[in-house]
Amino acid sequence: VLADGDDATEIVGATIMLTNVRDSTRSKYAITDVNGGFKIENAEAAFYNMSITSMGYKPYAKVLRIGAIDMNLGRVFIKQDSKMLDAIEVKAAVVAMEKKGDTLQYNADAFKVNQDASTKDLVSKMPGIVVDGSGVSANGETIQQVLLDGKRFFGQDPLLSLNTIPAEVVKNVQVFDQKSEQSQFTGVDDGNTTKTMNVVTKEGKKNGKFGKVYGGYGTGEHYNAGFNLNSFKKDRRISLIGMSNNVNIQNFSNEDLAGVAGGGGRRGGFRGGGPGDNFLTGTQNGITKTNAIGLNFTDKLGEKATLESSYFYNQTDNTSNQSTNRQLAEDGSDYYSAENRSDSDNENHRLNMRVDYNINENNRLVIRPSLSFQDNESIDYSAAVTRDENGDIIKETVNNYLSLNKSYNIRNDIDFTHKFGKIGRTMGIEFNNTIRNTNRENFQTELLSEAGRDSLTNYEYDTEDRQFSYNLEVNFSEPVGAKGQVAVEYEIDNSDRSSDKKAYIEDESEILNFNTELSNEFESRYTTHQGKLSYSIRGFGQFFTIRGTYQHAILNNDQFFPESGTFQRKFNNFIPSMYGKVNFKGGSDMFFRYSGDTDEPSVSQLQNVVDRSNTLLWSIGNPELKQSYTHSFFARWGKSNIDKNTSISNNISVRATKNYVTNETQFANQDLVLDSGIEVPRGTQISRPVNLNGYWNVSNNTTFGVLVSKFKTNINTTIGINYRRQPGLNNNVKNLASTYTGSGRVSFVSNISKDVDFNVYYNASTNTVVNSAQTRSNANSNYITQAIGGTVNLTFWDGIVFRSDIIYQKYNGVNEAFNTTYTLWNMSLAKKFLKNDLGELALSVFDLLKQNRSISQSVSATYLEETRTQVLQQYFMLTFTYQIRKFKS
Repeated sequence: VLADGDDATEIVGATIMLTNVRDSTRSKYAITDVNGGFKIENAEAAFYNMSITSMGYKPYAKVLRIGAIDMNLGRVFIKQDSKMLDAIEVKAAVVAMEKKGDTLQYNADAFKVNQDASTKDLVSKMPGIVVDGSGVSANGETIQQVLLDGKRFFGQDPLLSLNTIPAEVVKNVQVFDQKSEQSQFTGVDDGNTTKTMNVVTKEGKKNGKFGKVYGGYGTGEHYNAGFNLNSFKKDRRISLIGMSNNVNIQNFSNEDLAGVAGGGGRRGGFRGGGPGDNFLTGTQNGITKTNAIGLNFTDKLGEKATLESSYFYNQTDNTSNQSTNRQLAEDGSDYYSAENRSDSDNENHRLNMRVDYNINENNRLVIRPSLSFQDNESIDYSAAVTRDENGDIIKETVNNYLSLNKSYNIRNDIDFTHKFGKIGRTMGIEFNNTIRNTNRENFQTELLSEAGRDSLTNYEYDTEDRQFSYNLEVNFSEPVGAKGQVAVEYEIDNSDRSSDKKAYIEDESEILNFNTELSNEFESRYTTHQGKLSYSIRGFGQFFTIRGTYQHAILNNDQFFPESGTFQRKFNNFIPSMYGKVNFKGGSDMFFRYSGDTDEPSVSQLQNVVDRSNTLLWSIGNPELKQSYTHSFFARWGKSNIDKNTSISNNISVRATKNYVTNETQFANQDLVLDSGIEVPRGTQISRPVNLNGYWNVSNNTTFGVLVSKFKTNINTTIGINYRRQPGLNNNVKNLASTYTGSGRVSFVSNISKDVDFNVYYNASTNTVVNSAQTRSNANSNYITQAIGGTVNLTFWDGIVFRSDIIYQKYNGVNEAFNTTYTLWNMSLAKKFLKNDLGELALSVFDLLKQNRSISQSVSATYLEETRTQVLQQYFMLTFTYQIRKFKS
């Protein structure tokens, strides 16, 4: 019972807030009744900050430790806080931002968006939040998942989730660091967090059907059609999305990848060496036709279990024309240029499920199975040439490739957590396993011109990559004193990887014969055992954890063909880590983390076989690679001023790696034989991975956001600096490529009304690369990128809508030949009609000025490179859209 500290009378309508010290999202509150009484039920065993507020009384605060037994506070007395006030004028206004514990909450009604806006449009108006093509960030940190009323929505794809939810159903948006599932259940912080955005819907919008359907057709036989249908009823949520187009809207998610490693038999070639580069359906260059559909289903299974599931299907046809110019950054080395054309058909399926079963209040089981399957067929043509430093041709080659690739990826995660009767005493068991398989059939025809002689050769490369891995972790935690916690943990991680490569080369009789030099059977097993001991202490508004880990790792490499051999390495490491958070007076807080980490080389880096499918750019693995060891430090300081609607943060990150895996590159100015006995013909560049010390990556990023009520505009600014030092070997000479980067961005986002909506921005970045060991004048390079752009949505009388987005890009390359300037301008005019303006007919134009283009540049420790890629050109399109809105209270 709450009572007045002076006259002991009961206080009605006061707010009592219990904030969970470990996780503010699990907090409780109550309002005192007519007798001053209040009761809070189902509060889990944990530490809480209790705060009591009531008009005319001083705030009351107290730390409580709630256990398994009911707690009776008896009569709680608070003191009066009476003041004589001057006459004031009260104007109703929606509070834009609120700070609730460690959660920053934005109230949707404080931000104005147009009639058909999505939640992505809504959050882009909020101070500190930036939405761009790469994703969503809040105060400089990337949002990793979006929840809808506290539940996962479409997996962990933030942009897909925000695009699916209409802005009109949103009550508020919360941004916080979500603790791991085990931490949420047990109340024991294990230090693992996920930057999360939770979209809370309005009470009248939680049940109903909403979405849209659209279809458009335009000049040049361009088309774009799709739908987004959602049905919400209590705990059951069903969402169905689909699209079909040939205007480069490629996918719902870049997760539509089956874990395929390698680039169709051309690892280390002109396309780059990232895993699955040829299979990424969400980021393909060129022009793409896409057909895709996705289903998301969430519901309760009885009183104790919840099911979450999603299925995605994606099919793309991609055509890409690309020109590449590469120059080695050392005197006496070569120039490489290539013209490439590819046509690929990619199809994949992805299924994810999650069953959350609360067995009872002390036991919880979570099962997360997933399955993905991929089928890819591509036809590639390339014409490449290498020249010496005088521009004379050394070697020319023309290649035609046919690649047939299939892969699947099966994964399952099982987590069991138990809470004992004593608060803070917990036990957890986590197990996961992964099975991956990839089959590639690559057929190649090569026309080689060298020293006035031409030769035509046919090749066939068959590759099968397999992986089976598992991870088992057992942990136990025990409270120490009133604020401390000790945890012990044992973890075993095992990964078995194998790769079988078979090569066939046509002889003079036009018969494909098995080639032992280019074939290889290889297996690699990497096993780690880790014992961990950690201590945590938590107080009011702060916590600190220190952990020590002893790791014993074994790397076994076995080659079975063409020669048998075993390479074994053992590693013993002490891996420290620590993290903590401190709240300061004035509303600011700081989070920091230091950790060590080891990383094993991939099977493609280890496999000792030559890949010469690109005749001018060879690559080979290195079975003697060691594991790398990385030290990482991250610190974040942030402050949100609720009264002034401002948000500021500063993030600093430092990474240093020992035994960093990089490339050793050699260029053959004449025929040569490597130490391994491999004969390399003149005009060929060959690379292999090696371990080198000296890798550093240091960055600092400052963001500031403010909602200027007077101008009804949200201003977001970002300033970043980065230093990266990357080691490499070029013709047996070690080089350190130091890259200095400075970047800045400022954006102005309207908050005027639903009829006037704009987002204008400017960003710029400068990059300077200094190579320590190279003498060529342009080896030390500088290039600058600038962009000015914006979007405008204006609604006029009688449902007329004007939309426009424009970007002016200026690119100053490392030399004048790389300089580029262009403007991409898209525009549309629409008319809304039907009841409640749910229908719309729009005429749009893409690339109004016919200037669209795609250019990228990279500078490394061994070369500088520019790539130009075919892009979509101008077209006009007429589109009909119908919005679905049907809610039940």
